[in-house]
Formats: sequence, C-alpha cells, structure tokens
Amino acid sequence: MPSSYKTENLGLNRFVGTDHPKMEDFNFDNQQIDTKFQEHIRSQLHLSEQDRQSLKSAKYITGSYTGNGEASRTIQIGASVSYGVVFAVGEALSYITGSSGINHIYLGMMSDKGCSKGVTLATDGFTVQQSTNNPPDGKKNMLNQQGKTYVYFAFPKNER
Repeated sequence: MPSSYKTENLGLNRFVGTDHPKMEDFNFDNQQIDTKFQEHIRSQLHLSEQDRQSLKSAKYITGSYTGNGEASRTIQIGASVSYGVVFAVGEALSYITGSSGINHIYLGMMSDKGCSKGVTLATDGFTVQQSTNNPPDGKKNMLNQQGKTYVYFAFPKNER
C-alpha cells in the first residue's frame, strides 16, 4: 500500500504509522528525486548560457610565496584582484591557543567588496599582514610568517 499522503511538489510518499510501505514506494520516490535533480542540473534556472561560458573561460592567477616575517607585505601578481583567497600550507585556517586565547589566522579572503582580517587589495596584487605581537582583539594575523609557505588564488578584475 502506498503512503496515505504525498508531498506537495514531487508527489513523494509521506508515510504515517498505519501505512505499510513497500520497496516499490521507495524506488518510485528515488526515481522521482533522480529525475527532478537531473532536470534541475540541465536547466537554465540559475545561470544563463552566457554565464556558464564565462565561468568556463574564467582566468585566474595562482601562486605561492614564502613568508618573510614582515608586519606588512605586498604580493605582486601583475593585476588588480576582483576576488581571491590566500592560505598557509599545512596549517588550519585558524586556531585558538588554549593558554592565551589568541586566534591565529592563516586564511585571508579578498574581494573588491571587502576583505577578511589580515589581507587587503593592492594596485597589482594584495597585501598580507603578520602580527608581531598579541593584538588586543585576540586575532593574530599569520599571513606572512617567517619561512611559512602560502598559496593564493586570485581572479583579476579585467577578466571578470
């Protein structure tokens, strides 16, 4: 016996305690979900064909640098950044030390709409910050630690 009730949009089974579900009920539901999911993936609901092509041909710049310990350092990539990310290789994105309660931040997000703590946009790249002592807000920038390797991905403004 199928369910006593069906969902509003896909007509999936909504069982109650007195129903006696059968394997075919579950198979029907799974087929409905699979079919609708594929229709959604192939649809143009979220992106136009022009948007899809633009994303396929999006240019980005990736690279790395080794921290030099300076409090502020500009990473030149030869283009103005529209958005991007920088992170320390082998580190958690951030962590709090138990004894001091200081949050060490090893990830920076950047965009032309605003940036996370420790990174700012520069004319032809971005600037990272390295805290030299424990800051009053407890958030320690760790984006230029001496000897640490960092990786960045950046999408230039002129390619957007």
